[in-house]
Amino acid sequence: MPAGGLLGSILGRGPIVRLSIAHGLGAAADAFLSVSLAGSLFFNISPDASREQVLLYLLVTMIPLAVLAPLIGPAVDRFRHTQRYVAAGLYLFRALCCLALVWTLKELAFYPIALALLVASKASGIVKQTLVQSLVDDPDALVATNARLARFASITAAVAVVIAVVLLRETGPEWTLRVGSLLYASAGVAALTIHLRHRARDEVDDLQLAESLTPSIVISSIGMIAIRAAVGFFIFTLAFSLRRDSEPAYVYGLAAASYAGGAFIGHSAATLFRGRLREEQMIAAAIAAPAVFTAVGILGVSIPLLLLIAGLVGLSTTLGRNAFDALVQRVAPEAMLGRAGARYETEFQLAWVFGGVMATPISLPIEVSMTVLTLMYVPGLLLFLRATRTTRLHEHELIDPVSVAVQRLVMARRAWEVGSLRLAIIDASSAVDLVTGAEFHAPTGDRDVLAVLRSRAADPTADVSDAEAEQAIAIAARYVSPPSPQ
Repeated sequence: MPAGGLLGSILGRGPIVRLSIAHGLGAAADAFLSVSLAGSLFFNISPDASREQVLLYLLVTMIPLAVLAPLIGPAVDRFRHTQRYVAAGLYLFRALCCLALVWTLKELAFYPIALALLVASKASGIVKQTLVQSLVDDPDALVATNARLARFASITAAVAVVIAVVLLRETGPEWTLRVGSLLYASAGVAALTIHLRHRARDEVDDLQLAESLTPSIVISSIGMIAIRAAVGFFIFTLAFSLRRDSEPAYVYGLAAASYAGGAFIGHSAATLFRGRLREEQMIAAAIAAPAVFTAVGILGVSIPLLLLIAGLVGLSTTLGRNAFDALVQRVAPEAMLGRAGARYETEFQLAWVFGGVMATPISLPIEVSMTVLTLMYVPGLLLFLRATRTTRLHEHELIDPVSVAVQRLVMARRAWEVGSLRLAIIDASSAVDLVTGAEFHAPTGDRDVLAVLRSRAADPTADVSDAEAEQAIAIAARYVSPPSPQ
């Protein structure tokens, strides 16, 4: 494969390349930060003390995140027109936090800085989602784009982990933090070079926010909560179990490599499966894959089986996450993607913390831990499959397009009456879209007129007249108004 083709398969093409570079540098910085914290909080103190430190870290970061989450989404949405500056600012903020940790690793001030890093990390993830939606025109390409970004981030993180471990052994955690800070700053500079496409954006309101939280997204989020809780439990129970049994350092490395390898395969599998499976089916597969082997582990766990489970847990995490992100990016309006992303990111993070908290205070035999994992995966899978099937069976009963279209037409008339002409045209054309393919069919001529009017309404430089809004409402009323009783 030519070098250009290889780079294209890794980084993508067009405006997404700069986002890939920034995301990859950020992932490398995350790796340096994680190695530094692991070396200072976990391995350099006694097992009992490390449990206390890790538990305190989890609890301190969990509660404020739930409080701050409602602020992150609206803030991201508010600055969506300058997303690259928001992304760059978050990376630079994380660079400063890394430097601050150099002097606070063994002090109480470590925890608020760690909290700030966590919140900034989650906000960066939400901004990345909005950037992907802004840079990708084809909804069917969202899964592949998310997977490509994550694959490249996995590669840079894997390389960074090796370098960070060597640096940690030679110099200590302070220098790994300094290098991590430099990488975050480089990611910020790369983010500034992202060229956003200036596309027209529809106005949104609370009704659109409610409509975007469709049953498929809500149900898929339940599946992701099960995955994230299991991941949090597995990571911490694995670390403490290996340390309790005094396993050599290379076993930790093999487990981490197996998890990272599974995560990388999950990114590739997401692209492969998207042409054959819906996002909900991909999430179901992500839950089922590790559940089979954690159930086997109840009878006894060997090191090879533990490494296999680590790989499948990594695969489960990335396969499910790519599918869920693509589902949200495809359904949620761009102007409220930040709020939707913040809501679910918070739920997933709290699930991960919950799993970690379950694994940290007490030392469980590894077979008991496999039982707990199985009890997370299997009921979660059954609930997810049942809910998905019920939603599919009653999809048309749950959402009546004609009723929603009538509501849109009413909103269009109200917007016209108060002088919101752009919103009136958008609501009127949306009402016709809802009934197209249902009980009514608008002729091509009327749809073309509405398309022109909607384009003008979405163009901030165009002057929309009262007559144009009235025309859009009149066309919609011919097809959307309920039929007269016989």
